[in-house]
Amino acid sequence: MTEAEKKEENSFRNILKGTSIFGGVQVFNILISAIRIKFVAVILGPSGMGIAGLFNTASLTIQQFASLGLNLSIVKEIGQSKDNESRLADILTAVRPLILLSALLGSLVCLLFPKTLSEITFGNLRYTGGFLLLAAAVFFTIAGVALMSVLQGLHAIKPLSKASLIGSSVGLAIGVPLYYFWGTDGIVPAMVAIAISTCLWYFMSLKKTLTVSASPWNHEIHLPVLKRVLAMGIILMSNDLFRNFVNYLVNVYIRTRGGMEEVGFFQSCNTMTSQYSAIVFTAMAMDYLPRLSAVSGNDEKMCEVVNRQIEIVGLLIAPIVCAVILLAPFVIKVFQTSNFLVATPLLRLLALAVVVRALMYPLGYIVFAKDNRRLFFWMESVGANLLTLGLTCGGYFLFGLDGLGYAAILDCAICLCVYMFVNHNLYNYKLSGQAARIILFSILSSMVMTAICLHTKGLISIIASSLLLLTAAIVSLRLLVKRLSK
Repeated sequence: MTEAEKKEENSFRNILKGTSIFGGVQVFNILISAIRIKFVAVILGPSGMGIAGLFNTASLTIQQFASLGLNLSIVKEIGQSKDNESRLADILTAVRPLILLSALLGSLVCLLFPKTLSEITFGNLRYTGGFLLLAAAVFFTIAGVALMSVLQGLHAIKPLSKASLIGSSVGLAIGVPLYYFWGTDGIVPAMVAIAISTCLWYFMSLKKTLTVSASPWNHEIHLPVLKRVLAMGIILMSNDLFRNFVNYLVNVYIRTRGGMEEVGFFQSCNTMTSQYSAIVFTAMAMDYLPRLSAVSGNDEKMCEVVNRQIEIVGLLIAPIVCAVILLAPFVIKVFQTSNFLVATPLLRLLALAVVVRALMYPLGYIVFAKDNRRLFFWMESVGANLLTLGLTCGGYFLFGLDGLGYAAILDCAICLCVYMFVNHNLYNYKLSGQAARIILFSILSSMVMTAICLHTKGLISIIASSLLLLTAAIVSLRLLVKRLSK
């Protein structure tokens, strides 16, 4: 790729193009997920949502442990080598056995320790059979994510988009009837169906996209590649494992202190916020990381890429979050049922946290792209996760469900400040004036919207919040158009 092509790839227009494609896919996935979640809420109720949430967090923890962090490590390696067919073939050869072994390891955890997992997660042995069946979901999810990572590293936008769309649709068509006929017993079979369908579509998409084949194994060539991928992967695995283990502990703590319904309320709000924020976050992960990895050796270009990403993300996320905060009761009724309206303040607070998280993510990727493994481990795996655990449990202990929202906001704000400080001092990262103004605009507009919706009622609240949403949307649109014209 020439310098001109690399520059064009990191232009506002191309960044927004990649974001819009993946964002559009996420909008479709949100609609699909909304239908599935609605069925879960209506058929299974808050307790069923709690059971589904605990199975999901347990599954994610096992997946992150077994996958050895290969997903982002593969993205980084392939993103740096996609223009060199020989190096790309060597990477494919090195990671292929790791993918299979990690998928088998995850499934074995479920098969060997189902009683222990059921006892720890639910406090009884009733769900032992569910964890045995979960082995299949874990196997195909790990394999599917690894295949997706190869596509992501290749920056194969269209195949990634199509695979995600088809996988979600097939998963919905198979999963929803299982909830209807089997009730809570259909939760894990639905997870298996979604994992298998998604994995198959990623496999077929990758087969069509790859222009090179894995080379024959050569110990001298491929062992160093394997060691490099595995070394970074283990660091990433520790971070993902700790994060999901923290989520797991938080859910168990809420269940112990507040009951299964409280877990259901928390999980439903987390699901809703993750669904709409995925419009931006998934696009960022799919499109931004390969571009950042490609320029990680040049601090000046890295700053340019990061600042442009912050600007795009800030302008996109602000009106989305303001809309969700304003329409929180309606969103809950659409995605859930009126039984979940008690969690409206929590949804609004978590939405505010999403803005800060969206702005900190581009900064959080810098240490990873720079391959600073030791710093990444202590800052992300240890520090960030301990902070989340302490703040979340403390917030719930002091303020109940609303405290989970306050904790999320404070957690993201602290991480944003730490990322700014570390990246500035180690990698000469400088926040541009435009990026700083957009950060301020995004956070302030969301904070004001939250304050209006939580502390005012009636006609005044409706008029003020509607005007603020309209203003945020107009400002974001005008600034986006201005940047695209450059």
